[in-house]
Amino acid sequence: MRLVQLTLIGQAAMPVFVNPNQVVSLVALPDRTQIVTTATGNHGAAIVYDVTELAAEVVRLLTTNPSVAPPGRA
Repeated sequence: MRLVQLTLIGQAAMPVFVNPNQVVSLVALPDRTQIVTTATGNHGAAIVYDVTELAAEVVRLLTTNPSVAPPGRA
């Protein structure tokens, strides 16, 4: 599983780790990006993350294919 670190919007600016395989869509806003995932919260609603990174950066991070280490070599 690959995780991408992004920054949640808020006073604490906490990191959030997103699995690119679970991203359904992105909403590009002038000052942030909303990430809609396949994960569900209460009542089956999709989980949406508001992050400080702009859409182009989020797309770049989610679609970069890093080298995968062989099993046992991570």
